[in-house]
Amino acid sequence: MNKRGRVLAFILIILILIVIAVAVYFTVFFYYKCPNNDAACYLSHQEKCARTKFTYDKEDTTMYYKIKGKTNDMCDIQVRILEVKVGSAEKINLKNKEMVCSLPIGSVRYPEEDLKKCHGILREEIQEIIIKNAHAYIVSNIGKVSEELGKVV
Repeated sequence: MNKRGRVLAFILIILILIVIAVAVYFTVFFYYKCPNNDAACYLSHQEKCARTKFTYDKEDTTMYYKIKGKTNDMCDIQVRILEVKVGSAEKINLKNKEMVCSLPIGSVRYPEEDLKKCHGILREEIQEIIIKNAHAYIVSNIGKVSEELGKVV
């Protein structure tokens, strides 16, 4: 092979490597980014389980969702609380905690609406807050509960 042939082969190899690198980037690292508070955009991508990032600024919290992709017939979504605007100290401690939720493909509910489908530190801490609040409610209303039980008997 002459010098010109080697240069052309080298250029061809470089072009092939560039095409492969671009393909890997868009399939592994690329996430569509929905604009802030465009819930319809996010939910339409979640329904298809399309790789998407979304920051949702709600009244009481700012949530971050990252649709990771499909595993079997489920859509894996990373959920993180970026900011807690109102609430108790317990709720404020949820800031920067994460969980991964596996929803059925086609679901248009926010992942945190069904904690049974999630795992991670955020889920555990939310459940702990729910249990503490339920316990406090029962203790503060034990007299009413006792009265109602007395009426039944």
